[in-house]
Amino acid sequence: MPAVNRGVVYSLLAVVVILLLGIAALVMVASQRNQRLADATIDFQRNLNQKEGKIKALQQRLENCDTVRTTIPDDSGWGSISTDTTSVSSQTVSSHSF
Repeated sequence: MPAVNRGVVYSLLAVVVILLLGIAALVMVASQRNQRLADATIDFQRNLNQKEGKIKALQQRLENCDTVRTTIPDDSGWGSISTDTTSVSSQTVSSHSF
């Protein structure tokens, strides 16, 4: 019986070693995942800080901006179109009058 007992003991030791290797692999994978999540959190925090800085800068620009104007500047695009149509209509009228 001692030979059978040794076989059982060696089998149990092999199972324990395999289980320990599996647990070690799972711990390693969990550690890597935790590190990736920590890195992603740091990246998101850095991006958030940059965006907050841009928001503050834009808010300051908005506060310093003079949005109320007393006169509206002439739009040259609309003015040239209306002037051209007036000149065309006057030419058309003058050609019909002859």
